[in-house]
Amino acid sequence: MRFFCLWCLIAWLSICCTPKKKTVTSVVNVTDLAKVLPDSTETAALDGNNLAHVYCSACHQFPEPALLPKVTWEKSVLPVMGLRLGIGSDLSMYTRLAPQEIMALLKAEIYPSKPLIAKKDWIKIKAYYQNQAPEKLAPPKLLSLDSLTLFQVSALPINKGRNALTSLLKYEPKTKELLVGDRRNKLFRINAQLQPTDSLQLDTPPVAAISTINKEHYQILTVGSLTPSDAPYGRLYSWNTKDKTAASAQPQLTDLQRPVQLVSSDLNQDNRPDLVVCQYGNQIGKLSWYEENKDGTYREHILKKVPGSRQVIIQDINHDNLPDVIALFAQATESVIVFYNKGEGRFEEETLLQMPPVYGSSYFTLTDFNKDSAPDILLANGDNGDYSSLLKPYHGIRVYLNNKKNSFQETVFLPLPGATQAVARDFDQDGDVDIAAIAYFADFEKQPAAGFVYYENQGNNTFHSKTFPESTQGRWLTMSTGDLDQDGDEDIMLGSFIFATTPVPTTLQEKWIKNGPSVLVLKNKLQPKVE
Repeated sequence: MRFFCLWCLIAWLSICCTPKKKTVTSVVNVTDLAKVLPDSTETAALDGNNLAHVYCSACHQFPEPALLPKVTWEKSVLPVMGLRLGIGSDLSMYTRLAPQEIMALLKAEIYPSKPLIAKKDWIKIKAYYQNQAPEKLAPPKLLSLDSLTLFQVSALPINKGRNALTSLLKYEPKTKELLVGDRRNKLFRINAQLQPTDSLQLDTPPVAAISTINKEHYQILTVGSLTPSDAPYGRLYSWNTKDKTAASAQPQLTDLQRPVQLVSSDLNQDNRPDLVVCQYGNQIGKLSWYEENKDGTYREHILKKVPGSRQVIIQDINHDNLPDVIALFAQATESVIVFYNKGEGRFEEETLLQMPPVYGSSYFTLTDFNKDSAPDILLANGDNGDYSSLLKPYHGIRVYLNNKKNSFQETVFLPLPGATQAVARDFDQDGDVDIAAIAYFADFEKQPAAGFVYYENQGNNTFHSKTFPESTQGRWLTMSTGDLDQDGDEDIMLGSFIFATTPVPTTLQEKWIKNGPSVLVLKNKLQPKVE
């Protein structure tokens, strides 16, 4: 019987460690975790390598020891993993939280009250990572950056004399204006002449906004807390821009857990616009769609209850005339997941991509790079604001080509330390797709100009990297594109947020504080062809 149990465990282990397309691990609480972990009597014959695969793969893709140096595993990552398995305690974390957030964490059962792993097995796992991990990571190579001359750079005349703390940047083609939000809880509307036309004071920083069918009406998402938090302080507001009264922004949804993105689509074919909200949270969170009722209120449907839902794109990618929900998850889940729309408000989940938890996925978009009428995935991974803030050679921009059956293969990797966002457009209108990227966690010590990089498509999956001198004027957290000046080509807008926990050279930080603009506009100088 003992031999049979061990054989079953090893068989399960081999399956668990094989990449799957259909599902992605999403164990987030003690109850679910206890169900998938083996009994200590079944693990006695396993070494540290196999034990690490068993326990690490229970919550996310298995992280190879080579992804981080020894000291980072020992001092940062493994202690956090230990807490999730009931090893050690860190009650000090609760002293920094509001009572409402403490109650949310306790209710979610994030940390077990007793160990879920035998002490001897935990010692083997720690020894495995400490023995196999490198002393240090290979430093990322400096980029070869040529001069970018396609754009004319100018700063927006907002928040002059105040630190750049831009939390939202979005070009809205319906109204032909730029929306700018900042940490001071303010939202600005900027016209094609780059002048503010209106502003709105909110309760917490705005992070997303969409215009409705009525161009004079916006729905605005406020984050609650820009710093990591599980407190349900986020809100969705309805704003009639023609109403100048103090109460012009009315809350439609409340108690959202650090929401970061908002999209709208008729998901259940009832001719009313539904909403999808990414509640990123911190240790708890979820991806939900909200069905609009006849009276204008909303009913929540949870698509996936895990933290880290970062971004959503609504697109029919299986050609059944129903809008699918394609979502990027960060945190430990680190994946791109499609929720295929099956009609009548039903969805079927499938994992398209999954990465190790230290990859720091932060943004994606769907673009047809090879012109085969199938959407490919452009992904930026470089979030470094977590347990391991050192520069990583595997951070950058990735292109995954679609085989026309929604199976994706990485074909392009463009190294970019701290990559945060990437967009794909034919900026130079030469018939292929170029890439514009920002890196909030760039190598500011050796190459601060790589906070923004323009990749000109040269064909055959090759790109020529460029930047401009003013790229060092800010720490770019947000980016948007669109024909802001209405001259027929794509412009680029960059939003700066100058404060973060990761280190920056003092001289550069002082430069940002004294003269850093909140928003830079890169006006495309291309002369569009006249047909």
